[in-house]
Amino acid sequence: MSKVANIVLLLGQSNAVGVAFTKYLNRHFSPEQGAKFYEGYENVVINYRSHGIVSNGFVKTTVNCTEKAKDTLGPEVGIAKNLTERYPNEKFFIVKCAFGGVNMHSDWLSPSNEGVYDPTSFARSCPDIVKALESGNHPKAGWCYNELVELLTESIDILKKEGYEPKIRAMFWMQGESDSYDQDFLNNYIPRYHRLVNDLKKQFAGYFEDCTFVEAGVSKRWLNYEELNAFRKEYAEKEGHRYIDTIKEGLTTEHEPLENPDTAHYDVDSIVKLGELFAEQLSL
Repeated sequence: MSKVANIVLLLGQSNAVGVAFTKYLNRHFSPEQGAKFYEGYENVVINYRSHGIVSNGFVKTTVNCTEKAKDTLGPEVGIAKNLTERYPNEKFFIVKCAFGGVNMHSDWLSPSNEGVYDPTSFARSCPDIVKALESGNHPKAGWCYNELVELLTESIDILKKEGYEPKIRAMFWMQGESDSYDQDFLNNYIPRYHRLVNDLKKQFAGYFEDCTFVEAGVSKRWLNYEELNAFRKEYAEKEGHRYIDTIKEGLTTEHEPLENPDTAHYDVDSIVKLGELFAEQLSL
């Protein structure tokens, strides 16, 4: 008899990647907790792709699952911390597909959306984008969507070969910053995201039946953040999704690095909290 594999999707742009610096862990967490983040979680494993950094299968969820490897950490450690504490006897499989500076207009465009991939996207220099453009596959879908389809297909195949019955339990979406600056991107954000969700459900029919969809709002750092977050909160309520108000939850971007704060990205304690807030929405 097969056992259930609880799949958790972590998708979006740089705050889903995680650009919080590990050197500040000791400012916010005990030495024991910091050591655990480095050691990783065996019952919450991860298969990830981000700017050429790949795990090539499921590995322990640690601080090294981001673009800058062991220098930064992403929300997956908060996800792992929360799920381990709440479900110590369950195993979870994070599938993380996230890339900095990408948008819904072109990069995350799904097949049923209008238009084609926009090669003028400012993130085009990423190795993953070059690969997607050269492949010529799925011309009506953005390269991020195609990367996710490849990664999720790979992950499901791995789990099936190991005797699991894969079920996608949650989809955590941290994206929208790059769409806040353009009024057309902003106005069409919700229709494009809605089509993306439906395309994934169709492409992976049978795996999304027990899925909780969770969308996180963007910080005050971004132009038109109030309008974008209002759109997304209204959509989540209408569709029965969960919405995380990152501003109300007190997530910060203005403290780290100490010498020159990176206000576009969440500080260490906030990136961990983001992961915990995502995971808290998941109930088995």
